[in-house]
Amino acid sequence: MKIRKLVALLTAALMMLALAVPAFAEGELSEPGVLPIWTGSEPYVLTVLTAPNAQVTDWDDNTFTHWIEDNCNVDLQFEFLPEVEPKQKLNIMITAGEELPDIINYGLSVAEAYTYGEAGALVNLQPYYEGGLAVNADKAVADYPSWNLITNITNSDGSIYAVPKIQASPQNETKYKLWINKTYLDNLGLEMPTTTEEFYDMLIAFRDNDANGDGDATDEIPLLGSPTSWGSNPVKFITNAFVAEDDRDMWLLKDGHVTASYIQDEWFEAVEYLKKLADEKLLAPESFTYGRPEVKAVAGTAGNKVGALFDSSLGFFGTDTEELVEARLRYWPAAPLVGPKGVQYVSYNQSSTSCQWFVTADCENPELAFRVGDFCFSEEGYLLGRFGVKDVNWMFAEDYLAKHPNAELTTTFDGYEGKYLYDATKDGDIVNVFLTAQNVNWFDAMPYFSGNLDYLGAYVSKYEDGTVQGLETSGGIRQNAITGVYQQHIPGADVYCPNLNFTTDELEDIGEIRATIKSYVNEQRTQYILGNESTITDPEAFKAELEKIGLTHLLEVADGAYQRQYAN
Repeated sequence: MKIRKLVALLTAALMMLALAVPAFAEGELSEPGVLPIWTGSEPYVLTVLTAPNAQVTDWDDNTFTHWIEDNCNVDLQFEFLPEVEPKQKLNIMITAGEELPDIINYGLSVAEAYTYGEAGALVNLQPYYEGGLAVNADKAVADYPSWNLITNITNSDGSIYAVPKIQASPQNETKYKLWINKTYLDNLGLEMPTTTEEFYDMLIAFRDNDANGDGDATDEIPLLGSPTSWGSNPVKFITNAFVAEDDRDMWLLKDGHVTASYIQDEWFEAVEYLKKLADEKLLAPESFTYGRPEVKAVAGTAGNKVGALFDSSLGFFGTDTEELVEARLRYWPAAPLVGPKGVQYVSYNQSSTSCQWFVTADCENPELAFRVGDFCFSEEGYLLGRFGVKDVNWMFAEDYLAKHPNAELTTTFDGYEGKYLYDATKDGDIVNVFLTAQNVNWFDAMPYFSGNLDYLGAYVSKYEDGTVQGLETSGGIRQNAITGVYQQHIPGADVYCPNLNFTTDELEDIGEIRATIKSYVNEQRTQYILGNESTITDPEAFKAELEKIGLTHLLEVADGAYQRQYAN
């Protein structure tokens, strides 16, 4: 490993020299932003280590591969990690000091990449970013400065070991959704609730007034969630009507510093509200034990027993039976509720860059390898890498309408303009390749940048043959529409705590405290809501216990990381 560290130092020195005397002066590499990147008469061979994937049938004869090779004048030659435990094999290769391919195209955490970089296996790409060679990354940062695209993958010492990838996914950013049984509302003559008070009154009506109309006023379950199903935790949606709480460490910003939701007065108010729902048999106790199969079994029946659900999507109901299809269509999404103090947040986890493309210390042309990765970090790379080929696997909305002038399109996400069609169309104009075995792309295993493309989708709401689809006929369309609404209620930059990168020492220092506090908070909150013994009965005792675990120290370290990454 000493040899690798020496190699790393020499590589860094050569990189700085390369930036001072650009390689394109010799005619081998183009100026930044000019294609092809390699100007030699023959394509430059770059070896790429990646993991095999059942969704990719051919990496060599592959549209995405050819796109890179044709535009950059390179010849990508692939080597593969094993299908079983690929990360373990990569770790063995690096720790054993094996000679590596030019590029590692495989997802690693920031901490993992830093460890391998410190060991001398990976090239520190920071001089390239600073030297103006990251043309696409620079453009993305300029267009979306609040996304912290490169900050997210930057280490505490300023080193950067990757070209990243990011899909800004509005669905996953706001996964906690509330679905309300419209047949219940219609049977009782109720409107969709907009506040926590109206929501409480609605649940009372569901409980007491035979909302499903079967003659039994005792068989309704007003509200049901799940602690494990995606987006169905029974506390997250409600808490955000009182105070912002995300799905990670429950950190937020206050006066420019990191604090936690669970020590704010409003958080305890949210817990009291949730306890009231449970005490009055409005929130089912099974909400803290059920998984998706149990929720599906209870809510997806003709008995129509459940008044409201928490979940990111009700697609898990499936289409196996007509009964399940009808059950899903009973539920309509509610907008974020307004709390007693006017708070109307959604639980938000901003899409963030992850490390994907690494240049190894064994690469003889690291600048070229880096620039090829940056070439992929683009919206064009995302469209091909995520969806496929234009006019085959996706389309511009205006092109579809030109081909089908009597069709009608509707924006996918409320509040955004629909410019693209991504979903398969029943007329066959668009064919999905995602989740199918194909040689169109690398199935997400590449650097790319989505920009706002996911927000700008549309769907065919009326085909030329008169077939109509919309909110009345599709739970998926309902889900997309409300996601656009949820995006309009994310916490602002003065409240939301973005991803924090910690040093190796910091991770070791706070690891146990971090895990213990998160577990303790969730456990005590659940026990209190269910009426069991809990320190939350005395908020000061609850906070005192957090202090014993190490809360002050944890927040100090977290705030230090925040100030280092975003404030300084």
